[in-house]
Amino acid sequence: MIFRATTLAGLAIAAALGQPPAFEVASVRLSPSIVGHDGNVVMNPGVFTAHNTTLKRLIFEAYQVPYSQITGGPGWLDTSEYEVEAKAADRASVEQLRLMLRTLLASRLKLTVHRETAERRVYELAPGKGGARLGAADQKTGPGTFRFHGGLDEFANVLAIQLTIPMVEDPTTPSRARGTAVPVVNKTGIQGEFEIRLEIKPDAGADAFTIWQRALQEQVGLTLVPRKGPVEILVIDHAEKTPSEN
Repeated sequence: MIFRATTLAGLAIAAALGQPPAFEVASVRLSPSIVGHDGNVVMNPGVFTAHNTTLKRLIFEAYQVPYSQITGGPGWLDTSEYEVEAKAADRASVEQLRLMLRTLLASRLKLTVHRETAERRVYELAPGKGGARLGAADQKTGPGTFRFHGGLDEFANVLAIQLTIPMVEDPTTPSRARGTAVPVVNKTGIQGEFEIRLEIKPDAGADAFTIWQRALQEQVGLTLVPRKGPVEILVIDHAEKTPSEN
């Protein structure tokens, strides 16, 4: 299943004509086995790969809208998993790769979306009173240790998911969110990628928000601030499970 889009010269012509950017070569197929989590996504200059990755995760990567702000679509959106290998005609940036991924999803999985704005409860991820502490990660290991590597926009998205997972489960074991996630928006203003390790201590007398809030404040100097406000929602109008041949 190979999708050939255009040469470097073709990309320039497409841009001049207002056409969406596309990968030069791309393969999209259903994963032969389901591993039960969002898999692995890698973006290098001009190259995008995804292994055992759900369509919801691919939509997040393409549109940078947190899971909790993605709605609609088929029931398999966050269960079926895909293998994606795609290459641009040149050393495209991460931002350009995201635009190309939108084109690829529309072409191969017939994905169509639209945006809406809704008034919703959200959590803002912000520095705590003493400031964020995001230097070298504490080398915590063992049961109850939550590990994350990446930027704080994605970390906020992961937090929204974790806040819907019952705390009786081991946070180190892949598990799907349950219930309706409250969007978490990164308002730290901090750029870059970080290695974050948190020791999550379940407490029979506390809810998930209290437990995670305590860990964030005490261990990395971050806090979650509840508020209500307009939130952009990405609505999935249509998607097809089986990739088309192009």
